[in-house]
Amino acid sequence: MDNKIGQEIAFPNSNGNNGMSKRFYAACAAMQGILSNQSTLPNAEWFEYIGKYAWIAADELLKQENR
Repeated sequence: MDNKIGQEIAFPNSNGNNGMSKRFYAACAAMQGILSNQSTLPNAEWFEYIGKYAWIAADELLKQENR
């Protein structure tokens, strides 16, 4: 992935507090979706899975946005 994709600020404001990147925001949204659709109790491996695939989903979303 191009290191520049998704590094833009998701919600820029005028007070100098830039907040989170688009990539981080997209990963959070993907993580919410994954967690809302689980049917088993989470364990350590499940949290690793969620973290990994949330970033993969965010990267794919940002690639599609930049096409």
